[in-house]
Amino acid sequence: MLGIRLDACAEERLTRYAREAGRPKSVLVRDWINERLDREETDRKIYGAALLDREERNALVDAAGADATSAFLRMLDAEDGGYDWGPDGPPA
Repeated sequence: MLGIRLDACAEERLTRYAREAGRPKSVLVRDWINERLDREETDRKIYGAALLDREERNALVDAAGADATSAFLRMLDAEDGGYDWGPDGPPA
């Protein structure tokens, strides 16, 4: 059981709406609460899916970056035979 206190203006608006809709106020409010709870649950599921998608996308970006770095280093090794010139670079 739930009791809700409304100010006079909100109570009048709800009463008028219920009368126009031809439905009891309690039925309208129950339906609105259930709709809102359903919407919040859906939003939570979407948010969770977005987090998983972001984590997966970040992992793919990291892997692609590592693959690109490895490919670049393999290209350099192919160019100079894999020799490590050290910090001073190739000899003059």
